[in-house]
Amino acid sequence: MGNNSVKSILEKDKNHIKNLMVLAMADGKMTFEEEHTLSSLAHRLGLSNADLEFIKSNPRSIEFKIPDSYGEKLEQIYDLVSQISVDGPVEDKEVELCRSLALRFNLAPRVIDDLLDKFFDKDE
Repeated sequence: MGNNSVKSILEKDKNHIKNLMVLAMADGKMTFEEEHTLSSLAHRLGLSNADLEFIKSNPRSIEFKIPDSYGEKLEQIYDLVSQISVDGPVEDKEVELCRSLALRFNLAPRVIDDLLDKFFDKDE
């Protein structure tokens, strides 16, 4: 179990970083702030610079994986919304991509709107 579970965790984390990269590039460019946020999260997850470069160079080789638990799903969605919030105005294309991922995680797309409201202090 040990080695396979470590591999499974690594693959899940690589998938998460790939999703964040795709999101960062949704507007056609990755800003310094987005790259820094991405790198910090990758290192927090235990991924190396080599892992990060591999994901950047080979995003199609990383299989999409739905997080196992509800908590993991929310963590990843939180990271996604955090990623689109770091470089200034949030673009519709970025929000739609987040909503699409929420649906793929079997979460209501409304969770994206709720998180964006929290990030930008909207009390409505």
